Amino acid sequence: MEEVKTAIEEPIKVVASFSPSKFKVHFFNWRDRTYQVESMNLFHIERDGNKKLYHFAVTAQGNSYELVYNPVTLDWQLGDIVQI
Repeated sequence: MEEVKTAIEEPIKVVASFSPSKFKVHFFNWRDRTYQVESMNLFHIERDGNKKLYHFAVTAQGNSYELVYNPVTLDWQLGDIVQI
C-alpha cells in the first residue's frame, strides 16, 4: 500500500508533559477531533537564524502526523499527515 503525505499547516491544541529528560505528547486536537498519540517516532529541531521549531513525528489512529512546536509563540501546528 502506498503512503500518501498531505501538507496541512493548521493550528492545533496539544496535551503534553515535560520533565528534565523527557517530553511526551499525549493528545492533540485538530478540527474539533481529539487524537490520542500512540507513539512518538522521531524528533528534530529546525533552525532558521535564532528561530527554532521543534518537529515531532507521532502515530495516532493508524496514521503518522508531524506536530510542530514554536517555543517563542507557544503555538502548535499540524504540519503533515502521512496516511498509511
